[in-house]
Amino acid sequence: MKKYNIGIIGYGGMGSYHHTRIEKPEGIRFHSVYDISAEKLRSASDKGLKTYDTLSAFLSDDKLDAVLVAVPNDCHRELCMACMNAGKHVICEKPVALNSAELDDMIECAEKNGVIFTVHQNRRMDEDYRIIKKIFDENMIGDVFRIESRVQGSRGIADTWRRRKAHGGGMLYDWGVHLIDQMLDMVPGRITSVNAEFQYISTNEVDDNIRLTMNFENGISALVEIGTCNFIMLPIWYMCGREGSVQIDYWNLEGRIYHLKDNDIKFEDEIPSTLVGPSITFAPRASDTMEELPLPKADVDKAFFYKNFYNALEGKEELIVSIPQIKRVMKIIDTAFESGRLHKIIECNI
Repeated sequence: MKKYNIGIIGYGGMGSYHHTRIEKPEGIRFHSVYDISAEKLRSASDKGLKTYDTLSAFLSDDKLDAVLVAVPNDCHRELCMACMNAGKHVICEKPVALNSAELDDMIECAEKNGVIFTVHQNRRMDEDYRIIKKIFDENMIGDVFRIESRVQGSRGIADTWRRRKAHGGGMLYDWGVHLIDQMLDMVPGRITSVNAEFQYISTNEVDDNIRLTMNFENGISALVEIGTCNFIMLPIWYMCGREGSVQIDYWNLEGRIYHLKDNDIKFEDEIPSTLVGPSITFAPRASDTMEELPLPKADVDKAFFYKNFYNALEGKEELIVSIPQIKRVMKIIDTAFESGRLHKIIECNI
């Protein structure tokens, strides 16, 4: 098996995570690190990596085949393009850029230099996502008309570069990009409108709470929600179809499917009494018309990203995280920011 050497720019949390914790095929070898921090370079050296304190020396290494860029978001464009101009293939941490104009420059640079360029959208293999996608793909609850995806916590944003607007901080760039990518990966069809609400609870500088609604041309309404000031957590996934509903609870992957057995609903002549008062429409359904099912098991391959990257280098596979997909996610982010700025729904064709 041919081996490819990958260098890391930025040996912080994500850079070191790629090196020590992400599963990789035998043909992928982490080789070197460039960082402006002497402490990070010592850490990388202690783990057996070659280290450089200048970008030019790092890129001049003729044994270097590809580069992982894992630095604050505002530096992605500059560093990715420097690597591409040096003839190196590039993996960029998410979000790939701060806007579509920056991304277009990066794509043009990759094409000009004939190198592979992709983004580490690792959460396509999260178990919760693989479960909900399996339910969707296999039509387990009939035609789906609403999907909700969210992450919530109560600790605010940590006081790092992610809290700084100048560095591309905020929750839309941090987590929204993952949830948008998952939604676009799962649901076919174009998006016809975007409506985004941003809140700034713990800081006035970057968004820490977001509600983003995307309407697909096939009639599916998709909600992406990120909150950092939530002390009671809502389900991470909630999906409604014509024949049932699905709920996946927070982080523990517990959940349930309520599946329709009989839709022959009989409405009584008298208004039923419920715990919240009389209601015909919202009176409980007869228990024998529904069945509760466990969540299905889903295949999860934690090494999928680097396996695919290796095979793309070998010319055996197309990239799983492709340029058209990357561009589409970035356009949604651009449109979400526009919607939030104007406080209105933005009609689109994405």
